[in-house]
Amino acid sequence: MPVLTQVPRRGPAHTSAAVAAASVLVAAIALAGGSAAEARASAAPCIVEGVRVADVPLGGLTREEATRVLAGFVSEVVMQPITLVWENESWQLNPADTGLEVYISETVERAMAVGRTGSWLARWRERRAVATYGREVPLVVTVNEDLFRDIVFELATEIDVPAENAGFSIAPDDTVRVRPAVTGRRLDTSGLGAAIKAALVRRAGRTVRLSVQPVVPQVTTEQLEAMNIKRCIGAYTTKFSPGNEARVHNIRAAAQAINGVLVAPGEVFSFNAAVGPRSKEAGYLEAPVVVEDELVPGVGGGICQVSSTLYNAVLLAGLDIVARANHSVAPAYVPVGRDATVAYDYIDFRFRNDGPGHVMMASHVGKESVTVKIYGDAPSDREVVIRTEVEEKIPPGVVRKEDMSLAPGQEVVEDEGAWGYVVSVYRITKVGGVEKSKELLSRDRYRPRAKRVLVGVGAPRAPDGETSATGREPNH
Repeated sequence: MPVLTQVPRRGPAHTSAAVAAASVLVAAIALAGGSAAEARASAAPCIVEGVRVADVPLGGLTREEATRVLAGFVSEVVMQPITLVWENESWQLNPADTGLEVYISETVERAMAVGRTGSWLARWRERRAVATYGREVPLVVTVNEDLFRDIVFELATEIDVPAENAGFSIAPDDTVRVRPAVTGRRLDTSGLGAAIKAALVRRAGRTVRLSVQPVVPQVTTEQLEAMNIKRCIGAYTTKFSPGNEARVHNIRAAAQAINGVLVAPGEVFSFNAAVGPRSKEAGYLEAPVVVEDELVPGVGGGICQVSSTLYNAVLLAGLDIVARANHSVAPAYVPVGRDATVAYDYIDFRFRNDGPGHVMMASHVGKESVTVKIYGDAPSDREVVIRTEVEEKIPPGVVRKEDMSLAPGQEVVEDEGAWGYVVSVYRITKVGGVEKSKELLSRDRYRPRAKRVLVGVGAPRAPDGETSATGREPNH
């Protein structure tokens, strides 16, 4: 038979002791738990694991720790020189010379913000992704834009080379060759700032290869060679008096306006379009012009000499005349029948390039002459002759005009006048000495301009010390 062991009953004193012991244990546990919570609350937050700046890991670091680490990185790496390279040339760039400012505190705050924005679920997901794949926070930097532009300008000064357009070179014998075009180069600055910024945070390979782009000339060698301009095919020179400075100024301005102008095959050249309005605003001066058979002051006087010189060069070049008008009175600077008057608003000189290649005009104004040459291509044995046939000569009349400033009977010729003419002008073209064509260019009529004589009708000179009958001193 089994023996049952009875467990003695505890009295009240034993019960009180047990309760007291249990209370102490609970208090201890509570105290310990409160201390842990207080410790967690007082600990500084740390950057999420997986966050870095460049190759510097910041995960698990506090703000203060991350700040110290980044400060060392900036001193040891970021502020060290960078090498800029192009072909065999290189330049050392000190980041401090760009006015570089590094914002460490802002960078740390951005690193600290990773995994701490959005909902609880969003923060959890971001932290998990960063821990797995990592997250690079860019170093926050700025540069002084003015200093950076100065550095880029210095680089461009050493690297950039402007393109050179192809051009025509005229030899002393009036043959033409093409001066080849030259391709230039230009520093491409579009991505330079970003490339330097990327190199700042690299410990090794702190080199930036500069991008340099070719600059293609606007006028290429091939374009000019295709124009087929080989030699002078027509030239003419007219004389002027250098004493009339305003007129010479206008001649120079108009000649310069047509100098170097190219006319394509089939194109019509307009003198008025090339030279432009004859106005003081355009730089022309007042000089004598023919108006209603008389010489009177007018802005742009002398331009007709340029158009007439060009007309004769065009004739000798064998080009097609589209529009041309003669003066009312024959000018003295070209043979009769070979002038071309112009007026901007209604009278123009125009010719057509009816050849297979381009032609180019060239002008030169000397001390007392203006020359226009036409360059193109034509058979070397071609000869163009301009023949003028005077059909009628009309003598000028004489007009006498009284002048009170001259002594009675005294005569002064104010204007010699000009003969009138009726002329026909032909262009004869010969090849190899054989006449190929004879073309009537124009049949012109020039009115005579009367000779003007001033005749004195002034009062007789009073003896010295006397006055005239009017009581006034005589007009000398």
